[in-house]
Amino acid sequence: MNEFDELLEIVAKLRVECPWDKEQTHESLAKHLIEESYELLDAISKLDTSTESFEELKNELGDVLLQIFLHSKIAEEKKFFNMADVMTNLRLKLIKRHPHIFEDIKLESAEDVEKQWEKIKQQDNNSIFDDLNQNLPPVNIAFKAQRKAKSLKLTYPNYEAALEDLISEVNELKEADNLEDRKDELGDVYFSLINVSRYLDADPEIQLKRSIDKFITRAKYVEKNYKEDADINDLWQEAKNSQIES
Repeated sequence: MNEFDELLEIVAKLRVECPWDKEQTHESLAKHLIEESYELLDAISKLDTSTESFEELKNELGDVLLQIFLHSKIAEEKKFFNMADVMTNLRLKLIKRHPHIFEDIKLESAEDVEKQWEKIKQQDNNSIFDDLNQNLPPVNIAFKAQRKAKSLKLTYPNYEAALEDLISEVNELKEADNLEDRKDELGDVYFSLINVSRYLDADPEIQLKRSIDKFITRAKYVEKNYKEDADINDLWQEAKNSQIES
């Protein structure tokens, strides 16, 4: 028995014998899938050259995979589909969306592949934007929408041009003279900032998570060393230097 089949048997056993597992539904598991996905995102944000960080990545990938197995097993019990059907569906989708690999079509760059991908997906929609999942966090929606717009050449030629757009939006925020305009311009700044991240090949969620972790680490240093007569700016600089040295 291989690892895949053994895992299938374990999940099936849990659904029969474990009081918690056998009570779960697609709906009750939804929050766990979200939590596990964000824990995986956190592990990715902390990846470095250490064995420990990759061990953590491996563990979190396993936790996400368990959620997929559980959802598939519940669907199998309801006689809709099983894990093998999920894999078959994925296999067919990958073949369909990669004609440059499985058919006699030549594509030279990753950008060409993305354009082809969007063209194939559009066959089932009126617009390449129709399949955007509006239930995703706004950062994800913005990032995906910008990537799709690239296939229409609705994009900047390079990082420098995208950065200039961000600076322009920040200036418009500075010049806004009432609350509602400032809110609108703030949204444009967010959108432009996410766009800049694409030109750096940086996932905005991961980069934000790293910055949050960095801020909290420094803030804890300030919290630990704070006194009534302390200079907050000096403490903050000490915290930054401490991070650099560690």
